[in-house]
Amino acid sequence: MTSMEERCTEPRKGLAGMPYASIAPDRNPALKYHVGLGRAKSAVAWERPNRYNPETRQFEYRGVRGGEVYQQDGNAWKLLYRVEAGTFPDDLPWKADR
Repeated sequence: MTSMEERCTEPRKGLAGMPYASIAPDRNPALKYHVGLGRAKSAVAWERPNRYNPETRQFEYRGVRGGEVYQQDGNAWKLLYRVEAGTFPDDLPWKADR
């Protein structure tokens, strides 16, 4: 089980409603519903602000927020994408679908 999978376990229990949902453990609330797939992807692909490292005196890139994207499939939810925190935008799983 990946670290993101573990962190999304508790919010996953509340899935219901709209056609798409995202779980981003670093966001409050962690679980949000979306009308479109693009908004659900954006929710987990949000780029975290750079952080200044005083030791190196440079800003460090921190990648995307990470989380999981779901689609409602009848009465069940289907996991479409899982993105680990810190992933680079070019490495997002839906970029490989193109």
